[in-house]
Amino acid sequence: MIRMNTASKISPGQFQLKLEFALHYLGWAKSILLMALLLAATGWWVGVPYMQRQIYQLEERKLSLQANRQQLIQEKKEPPLDDNLVRLNAFHEMLGEKKHVEQQVKTILSLANESGINLKAGEYQLSENSAGKYFSYRVQLPVKASYSQIRKFTEQVLLAIPYASLDEMSFKREAVSGVAVDSKLVFTIYLSAGDNAKGGFE
Repeated sequence: MIRMNTASKISPGQFQLKLEFALHYLGWAKSILLMALLLAATGWWVGVPYMQRQIYQLEERKLSLQANRQQLIQEKKEPPLDDNLVRLNAFHEMLGEKKHVEQQVKTILSLANESGINLKAGEYQLSENSAGKYFSYRVQLPVKASYSQIRKFTEQVLLAIPYASLDEMSFKREAVSGVAVDSKLVFTIYLSAGDNAKGGFE
């Protein structure tokens, strides 16, 4: 039996001689079988990791295709929202309720009193916008007070009622030296019908 001392250094020439001797000793049939086994082992150690990488990449590709397919199916089920409809829905979410409009008027009168403003008789008008499916409540108030009082009053109204707008503000001073001014303020309160409101949009 041939023993190879792996600890000693073997020159290329010596290795070739020992390999030829081993081949001669084993015979050509056994040598070919040995070489075949060596090639099979080499193929196994090199080929298995490569195949594992290929399988892993195929699995990732499969998952990606499945995700894209599910996304396409979901997009077909859900039609894209119209921008105008999105803005209209956002507008409706900000509206007050028609059934509480009297409370909003009381809030305006209370804020005027807090600002030191005595309001004269106002004009109130409820309108219906069928296209937009909302109501608008117009509040026209004649006011006589100082400019600072009127400014404070209007700011407080818009803060207290976020779905109200100041549509008009006009001033008239009777005397140049006078502190008080005559003013006309026009607010609009935007309202939805609400669940319990009667009339409109049927």
